[in-house]
Amino acid sequence: MSESLSEIDSLYKEVISKLPPKERIAHCEHLIDKAQLNLIRNKKYLNKTVEEQLVNIIKAAQQEIKNLG
Repeated sequence: MSESLSEIDSLYKEVISKLPPKERIAHCEHLIDKAQLNLIRNKKYLNKTVEEQLVNIIKAAQQEIKNLG
C-alpha cells in the first residue's frame, strides 16, 4: 500500500491535518497541481527517484481527498 500524505509530508502531518476538511482538501488540490506541473515542466531533467516521489505525493494527496470527501 502507498504511503499516506502524513507519512510523506511533515507539514501536512504537523499543521495542515489539524485544519478543517475543506481547507485540507484545498491544500491537497494545490499540492497535486504543483506536483503535476513539476512533472510536466521538468520531466526531462528529473531523475527517476524524484519523479517517483512526485507521483507518490500526487497519489497520497488524491487518497487524502477521497478520505476527506
